[in-house]
Amino acid sequence: MVSRWACGRCGFVAWTRDRSEMVDVTGSHLLAHDSDALSTSDFRVSWDCPYCATAKTTYDSGGAVAEFKRHLYEHVADRVADGTHVAERVNWDGVVRVDASAAGDEADALRTHFHAAAGLVVAVTPSPERLVRALDEALDAWPRRAVIVSTGEYDFEATPDVDFEGRNVEIVELDPRLSPAEVGETVSRILDDNHEPGERVSLEVSVFHQIVAAFDVERSVAFIRMLAARLADAGGVLQLYVDADADRNVATVLNLLDETIDLTVAVDDGQFVRRP
Repeated sequence: MVSRWACGRCGFVAWTRDRSEMVDVTGSHLLAHDSDALSTSDFRVSWDCPYCATAKTTYDSGGAVAEFKRHLYEHVADRVADGTHVAERVNWDGVVRVDASAAGDEADALRTHFHAAAGLVVAVTPSPERLVRALDEALDAWPRRAVIVSTGEYDFEATPDVDFEGRNVEIVELDPRLSPAEVGETVSRILDDNHEPGERVSLEVSVFHQIVAAFDVERSVAFIRMLAARLADAGGVLQLYVDADADRNVATVLNLLDETIDLTVAVDDGQFVRRP
């Protein structure tokens, strides 16, 4: 679970694992709204709070900015909610676009956040060993059931220290020559066979740019829409990990999926930020 703050002046939303990190997040954001409240003249730095009568002038420019951010945070501290989850923004029923490379540490921070709160995890990934490592290192306990789907064979020698004993994990190897319909059917059957009524589902698709590269634009869009509809029937969150630079057609597909995607999140130094 994380702490959440939503700006009352724009659509900015941020989630942090540690509430204390909100001081800088909210302070920086509010300062951007009122940058003219901070000024420099006569070798000194001054700030004048736009929310109250507090003002200060000092020679310590770095200290002045930090103090002003903390002061701004104090005005919104009571609006920081603890014990929240990013998926609550879509009521655990929708599509989340994650602007982060699927093979990066930043993506690991968000994928483990989602998977830790779900009973059933289904992950379509080109790097199953990385996913297993992330889950094993980041989670206090694995989900009730995890099904890892990959076009490559799982290399158990890559994770010799991971103990699978007592963990309900299945590795499914996909034929890379499968059509979109066949890949979708495989995921749908996994949901049928493993989902329990009322259980949260976290479906990760970390092969977005591979899908776009392998299928044409029209079939890629249709595939994601059908996958989203299938998951909506079960109840859960589909996460699309997007590397916009991986394929020239990715931006086109994302534009066509604009109405399908319910929330776009970027990951910045372990913090999650909603993008418009």
